[in-house]
Amino acid sequence: MSIRNLKTVLYVFIISISMLNCTPEEDFATPPLIIEEPSIIGTVIGIEAVLGIMNQEIEKEGENAKATFKNTNNYIVGYVISSDKGGNFFKELILQNSNINPTAGIRLLIDNAPLYTSYEFGRKVFVQLDGLSAGIENGVPTLGVLNGNTVEPIPSFTVNDMITRSSEVFPVTPFEIIMEDFTDRFLNLYIKINNLQFNKNIVLDNNAFTFAAEPNDEFDGERMLESCETGRSTILSTSTFSDFKGLTLPDQKGSFTGILTKNFRGDAFNLVLNDPNGLVFDAESRCDPTVLECSPAEEGNTILFKEDFTGLKIKDLEESGWININTTGGKLDYEIGSFAENQYAQITGFRSKEPIYEVWLLSPEIDLNNSTAETLDFDVQTGYDNGNILEVFVASDFTGDIKTATWVKLDANLPRGPFNAFGDTVPAGPVGLSCVEGQIRIGFRYIGGDPRATTRYHIDNVIVKGN
Repeated sequence: MSIRNLKTVLYVFIISISMLNCTPEEDFATPPLIIEEPSIIGTVIGIEAVLGIMNQEIEKEGENAKATFKNTNNYIVGYVISSDKGGNFFKELILQNSNINPTAGIRLLIDNAPLYTSYEFGRKVFVQLDGLSAGIENGVPTLGVLNGNTVEPIPSFTVNDMITRSSEVFPVTPFEIIMEDFTDRFLNLYIKINNLQFNKNIVLDNNAFTFAAEPNDEFDGERMLESCETGRSTILSTSTFSDFKGLTLPDQKGSFTGILTKNFRGDAFNLVLNDPNGLVFDAESRCDPTVLECSPAEEGNTILFKEDFTGLKIKDLEESGWININTTGGKLDYEIGSFAENQYAQITGFRSKEPIYEVWLLSPEIDLNNSTAETLDFDVQTGYDNGNILEVFVASDFTGDIKTATWVKLDANLPRGPFNAFGDTVPAGPVGLSCVEGQIRIGFRYIGGDPRATTRYHIDNVIVKGN
C-alpha cells in the first residue's frame, strides 16, 4: 500500500472514531431563555395616582397646569395598548393600569420610533416619574418632559433609564362601553363598541371614502361612525401616515376595538385604531334611520309656520330662532344665497377643505299642540351632485344639544341634480307630520366631506300647515 493510500485510511478511521464518541446532539440544544422580572428600586404607584396629582394641580392653577415629579423615587406600572406597527401612532405609547377592567390610562411621549419592537401590545412596563411631568395636551392626560409649559417627548438617549420592560406580555381584554359613556375617565383606554356603522353618505352609492387618503386629509382622516343602538355619532381618526390609509371604509356594521382619545383641538372624543383589524364590520344589514310614517299627507288650511328667506341674512334667521351649527367643529355653515331676486338657504362643502362635516340648520320651534293633519312643504334645488348628502328630520325634544335630541327622519322628496350644473327647483313635500306632537323643530342635516361629497343645495319656502 502506498504512503498516500495509508494516510487516507488513517484519516477515515480517525473521523469514524470521533463520530462514535460524540456527545448526543440533544446535549448541545440551546438552553431555554429565561428573562428575569426586573427589580424596581423605588415605590410603584398607579396611573390613577398620577392623574389624581395632575388634577389637583389643574384644580389649583388652572387647565394649563402641570404636575412635575422630582425626588420621589416613584414609578408607575402600565400595560401597552397602542402599537405603531401600522403607522397610526407615532412616538407615543398609550398605557393603561390593568390588562383587564382598566380604570385609568395615560399617553407617554417618547422621541423614538418604532416602539412596537420593544414595547409591544400587552407589554407590562415600569416608568420612572422623576424628571417627568403630567398635563393635558390635545385634551388627553399626557406624560413626558416639560419644555416651558408643554409636555414633550422623553429624549431617546434617556429612554432606557426612564422605562423598564417587564418580562411579561399580557393579553388585553377591551373594556366594552357605548358612545353615551364617553367621558374623560375613559380616555387612553382600550375599548370596544358594538353595533356601529359608518354614516351612509360616506360609504354607499359607490362613493365610499378611504380611511385617510382623501385630498383634504392633511394630517388625519376623520370619518363619522354611528351607533345603531342610539343614533349617536363619533369620529374615527386615522393618520395620513398609517399603512392602511388607502383602504376603503366598510359599508357593513359591526364593532370597533381600539383607543378612546380626542381630536387635535382636544374638544371632541375620537376613536383610533392600532390597525384595521380593530374594525370587525361583518354584519350584512345596516341600521340606517327609519322614516317617519304618518297617515297620508293632506294639505291643511292654516299656515303654522312659514319662511321664504326673503330679505334676510343668517344673523336675522338666528335672531328669529333658527340654529345654524357645524357639529364637527369646522367653519362650513348654511348661508343665504340669491338668484334673480329670489333668496334661499344654501350649503355646499365645495372648497371648504373640511374632510368631514355634519352641519345642521334647525327651524325655530313650531307648535303642533293645537292643530291636526299637519304637513311640511319646502322647495329644493340640487346642483353639482356628487352624493345625496342632505336629510331632513323632526324632533320634539330638542333642548339645545343636537346630539341628545330624538331626531326622526322624514320621507322628503330630495331630488338628485346634475354633476356640473344646477337642477330644477322642485317641491320636497308634502310630508306628513300628523303623528308628531308638541313643540317641534325641523332639522336639515348635511353630511359629507370635501372633495368627495360636496353637493350644493338651495332650500326655500319652508311651510308647515295644519287644520
